[in-house]
Amino acid sequence: MRATTIFPLANLHNLRTELDGLFRPFPLRSGFPGRWSPRVDTHKTEDAFLVAVDLPGVASEDVSINLDKGVLTVSGERKSPFGLNGEAEQRPLGKFEHAFPVPDAVDTESIDATYKDGVMTITLRKSKESQPRQIPINVG
Repeated sequence: MRATTIFPLANLHNLRTELDGLFRPFPLRSGFPGRWSPRVDTHKTEDAFLVAVDLPGVASEDVSINLDKGVLTVSGERKSPFGLNGEAEQRPLGKFEHAFPVPDAVDTESIDATYKDGVMTITLRKSKESQPRQIPINVG
């Protein structure tokens, strides 16, 4: 009788090697086609709420800012600079959308946005009534 050594993991290694071989013709893709989510910072000052959205590589004409029923929505799309539809690219591409509830204290008529160096900054000014103010004391 002949002794046989059994390596149960050897079959898994062979399977992995064969699967790896199947995918070699395709470029590696670690990007996320479809949807992605840009980083966002929010800050509150005495007279405004500020929202900064990182949008490197996104053209300003590919961004939309909408206010509807107390919700501010920033949406758009980052496209491939090479027109490759995400092939062999590692940066996430595709559509994005961020929604922010707008506090009642915001003057919705004075919201503005600026875009500089790949950062969209949205300023939501507080209404005059909601801003802190010093109350004079009348003596008399």
